[in-house]
Amino acid sequence: MDNEFFRTFTAAPGVCVAQVDGSGTVVMASQQLSRRLGCHPEEVRGRHVLDVVQRDGLRGETIILMVAPDQQRAGNGAGRRKILTKMDSRILEGVAAGVPTAKLALMVDLSRGGVEYHVTNLLRKLSAPNRTSLVSKAYAEGILAAGTWPPKVVPDFVK
Repeated sequence: MDNEFFRTFTAAPGVCVAQVDGSGTVVMASQQLSRRLGCHPEEVRGRHVLDVVQRDGLRGETIILMVAPDQQRAGNGAGRRKILTKMDSRILEGVAAGVPTAKLALMVDLSRGGVEYHVTNLLRKLSAPNRTSLVSKAYAEGILAAGTWPPKVVPDFVK
């Protein structure tokens, strides 16, 4: 997760934020979180996030977890297959944004049947049983970029 993305969350007053790695170890902590815990940010770094939350008085608070792709795993696109056409990518972005079929058809200049045809092909390509699973799988495989709204297909997957 890049530092600019982290800073957008830490700029909000009263919001306690910690960035953790894949194993749950705190990599960065906001000043607000450190103040709430009564310590310096350096004292939070290197600890497991659950240790921080459960043992330092934040138990019962709301925790929001955002997952960003690991930079090493995301790499530079090597090994990614270009599996989507430009139309597929537009349809997938619309489905991920929750756009109804009729409105999506107008947006991409197709009939409703044409949109359903592309959705069916996407379901087949990603081996997903329904639209919800399609979107989940697209995020899990890195086809849809994490942390962006509206949803965007990563260009490495488009033919």
